[in-house]
This record gives sequence, C-alpha cells and structure tokens, in this order.
Amino acid sequence: MGAVLSLPVPVPVLAGDWPDPSFIRDGERYAAVSTSGGWAPSFRILQSNDLSAWRVTGSVFRRPPRWAKGTLWAPELTRLNGRYAIFYSAMPRRKGSWYCLGVAAAPAAAGPYSDSGRPLRCGRYGSIDPYPVRDERGRLHLLWKEDGNEFRRPARILAQRLSEDGRRLRGRPRELIRNRAPWEGRVVEAPTVIRREGFFYLFYSANLCCTEDCAYAVGVARSPTLFGRWKRYPGNPILRGGNGWRCPGHASVVLDPAGGYKALLHAYRERAGLLIGRQLLADEVTFGPDGWPRIGTGVPAPPLPGAASTAFFDSFTASALATEWEWPVERVPGIRVGDGLRLRGSGKSGRRVDAGLLSRRVGTDRYSATAVVDLGALRGRALAGLASFQSPRVAIGVAVGRRRLIVWQRRKGRYRVLAQTAAPAGPLAHLRLTAQRRTLRFEYSTDGSTWTSIGGERRTPVEESARLVLTVGGEKRAAGRFTEARLTETAGP
Repeated sequence: MGAVLSLPVPVPVLAGDWPDPSFIRDGERYAAVSTSGGWAPSFRILQSNDLSAWRVTGSVFRRPPRWAKGTLWAPELTRLNGRYAIFYSAMPRRKGSWYCLGVAAAPAAAGPYSDSGRPLRCGRYGSIDPYPVRDERGRLHLLWKEDGNEFRRPARILAQRLSEDGRRLRGRPRELIRNRAPWEGRVVEAPTVIRREGFFYLFYSANLCCTEDCAYAVGVARSPTLFGRWKRYPGNPILRGGNGWRCPGHASVVLDPAGGYKALLHAYRERAGLLIGRQLLADEVTFGPDGWPRIGTGVPAPPLPGAASTAFFDSFTASALATEWEWPVERVPGIRVGDGLRLRGSGKSGRRVDAGLLSRRVGTDRYSATAVVDLGALRGRALAGLASFQSPRVAIGVAVGRRRLIVWQRRKGRYRVLAQTAAPAGPLAHLRLTAQRRTLRFEYSTDGSTWTSIGGERRTPVEESARLVLTVGGEKRAAGRFTEARLTETAGP
C-alpha cells in the first residue's frame, strides 16, 4: 500500500477552475500545470511542498505559439533528458485542421519555456491529451487521444515513437485502446501510464465530460508491454462521482518519495453544477491483492475546508500586476499598474462593453465583489465595470460611464442592457456584484458605504467556469482606471 497523504488535506486542494491537471515530483516539491483554455498567461505553473497548499509561480506561455489559436488544452509536464517539457493540445491557425499536439521545453519546471515553433502532430480527426512514456525497452513514445468522437468515429488512444529531444515523432501511430465498454460511452481519453511489477497500467477517463448531464469517470487497463494486449479492469470505473462531487477525471499519477502513488484529478462540485468549473483534487492510488489499482475509495473524498481562498483585495499599487490576474489570449488589453489599474480595450473588440478585461478565477458561487472606478479618467462613451464572465458570448455585469450606469448581459452572443440610470455624481463610482449561486444582484455607491440597487435580482446566463472580470469598453480603444478591486467569499446554506 502507498504512503498516505498528510492530514488534513483540503478537498479541493485548490479552489476555482483548474481542469486537466498534470504533475511531477520536482526535487522536494511538486510542480503542476492545467488547461488554460482561452486565457493568458497560458498553462499556469503551480508548486506545492505537500499536495495540500498550492501557489501560482509562473506560466508556460505569456502569448501562445504563432501556429496556435487561443484555446490551449491538457498540458503534460515531464522531465526529458535533464530538461523539462510541456506537451499540449491546441487548435492550429491553418484552416481545415482540428486540434494538434505541440511541445515546449525549459531548463527548469518553472521555465522559461521555448516552443518548438510548429505542431508536433496534426491528424484528420484531431489529437489531444498527449502523454510521454518509455516502453519496456526504454524507447520513448508519445501517447495521445485521437478525437474521433467529435467526428462520430471511435475515440482511440494511440502511441508513436518520439525522438529523445521530444521534438519529432517517428514511424506510424499504433492503437492501444478504443472506447468499447458500455460505461465508456463514446469517449476514452486523458491517458497516464505507470509501470509496476511487470505491468504497464494505463489510467484513462471515459464517457461524457463537461455538461450538466456529464458521466465522466476513470478506468484502468494493464499490459506487460506497451504495445501488448491491454486488459481492462473488470471493476471499471475505479473512480466515479460521489460525496458531493460529479464527473471526476483526467487523473495524473505520480510516484512519491515513500514509494506510494498520488493522483491529481479534477471534478465538479455537485451543488454548484458547472458554475465554478472543475476543481483540483488529490488522492491516494493503492493496489489491491489482485494487483489492480484503486484511486482513494472509488469516489472523491467529501469536501473539506482548507484550500486557499480565491478572495482578494488589490489596490494596484505594486509595480507589477498580481500573478492571479489573467486576460483573453485573442483580445490582449492594455494594462498598467502602480497608480491604480489603467485598463485599455483590445483593438480587436470594437465598442463592446467588455472590449478590455482582466479576470480572476472564483472558487465559490457565493461571494461579493466590488470595484472602484475613477470617473474622471473616462472619456466620451467609455464604460468601466465588473462582471461575471464565461466567454465572449456569455456574461453579465455592471458598468459606469460619465453619463450613465448600466446592468448588461450577453446570452448566446446577444447583447442587452437590462437596466440603466444616470451615473452617480462624484470623482469615484463604487460598483458591487453579489452572487448567491445563480442569482446576482448589482449595486452602486459614491462612498462605498451607502448602496443603491439597480436592475433587481437577475439569474445569471453564465453556466460554467464563471470568472470575475474587470471590464472597459463602450467605444473603440476605450480606457478606464480602477483604484481598487475586491472579492469576499460569503457563507450560505
């Protein structure tokens, strides 16, 4: 049996949306990365001494590689011949291609990373979820998922020889497994492999992910050789939802210093649905008398407090932007801090109310957020505000200009002003967004003490992975200044 995690371990170990984790043991610490989607800096680098307390220490890309569009998925962190490498999936800019695989390398886990400059592999049916592994003869291979389910074809996990520098694939890919068991549905993906006592163990995720009716779970198969006949565990899946968690998956498995195995994975909090995204969990991997592995008790551990809060206060007086702030890859705003936050809209976004934005992950669906806008710094029809944001097509927020204050939403790409009033008098406008699960309330103030409601209670159009964002827009190249921003988590039933 593996060594147990030190107790108490928070569940989740990191609040907020951190899907598709990958981690390694890096000296005396653990280093991890996760999917960044359309946000930059891409692939945030996390570090922990004990799998319990995590902190953001950097990122792989400040801007995505030139060959890739903005959405970056499923990074895999590994050591490779004295260096470190990140294998990842991204949508290529060339037309007619689905997801491709890329690789970036660095002298240390924390970076700096340099991309190879071109896709490692593109396939007709897409290539995602890369994982490097050595076969029984020590030869390096790359595993990945052929994204066939997106094309009404089987989903397959393939393997192909990989050069020792990780920059070239050799020969032809060969299939390891494809979806066939009833519980797997149309999907097998997210491979991770360990070798133990004469067997390769292939952990994989299967079935529907990332919707309200998700059925994601983790299974395992084993083989004495990498290209041998893979036998699935008869008791699959070895990890499914329970204890207040839904659809766990994308397990990353690592040998710890005591000789046991640990897993990082993601799951949705049941009561919040998809709203706060896939949170990061840690658990033990143990082996039974039959030689087959288990992850924890077969369901994630019940929620346990202790993870670092996503609450914050920022007066933007530091010389650099706080690490936790992020922005859209394809709509990079102008950012300057030191004397408050000066935020300028992206030239690609026209007059959108959220033409420029900065975001932070939110780890709860019950919170109060405020932002203070310098009205004197706004010009023309420019608006500055804060919002709950899912994507450029789905958001809801409050914004203020020199003449008006509005509550707005974007649902399925359609923009509407839900409420409007005259802008408050005074040099500063305090804006507040209060979230109680899917119900939002917006208020404004001139002094931060006496608040006036606008628009009443609203049900948010945001359905998944909600982020808090500061916004500026309303006219081309709009600019605004924020003197502070704050988020406070609130208790509730």
